[in-house]
Amino acid sequence: MNSQRATRIAGILPSLLVSVVHFRLSVLVAPYANVVFQRWFDSGEQATGAAAAIAAVDRFLSLPIPAMFFAAHPVNGLARGWWIATAVNSVVWGLAVYACYAVSIWVLNKYVRRIPA
Repeated sequence: MNSQRATRIAGILPSLLVSVVHFRLSVLVAPYANVVFQRWFDSGEQATGAAAAIAAVDRFLSLPIPAMFFAAHPVNGLARGWWIATAVNSVVWGLAVYACYAVSIWVLNKYVRRIPA
């Protein structure tokens, strides 16, 4: 196995870890964020304190697809569309980490060869 392939394979582990952690955090935060959203929708009051922090974390984790668009009423639980959007978001986050890793390895390999020893 050549070194370039080994470094690409080594980049898979951090990206998988980011995907799993992102999915787990999304699953932990989403039910609470759904309740905060529903409270805002019903009463018109903006969230404050811990509720605002939960909503902000959920908005950050919902990038690039806003998964809250697919959420149902909190009584009904999380809809199938939410689960799909969250899985896609987790994969995209993992691919972004892998792309950063691959680009950094490519840049390092390109410029390290030019430096005389």
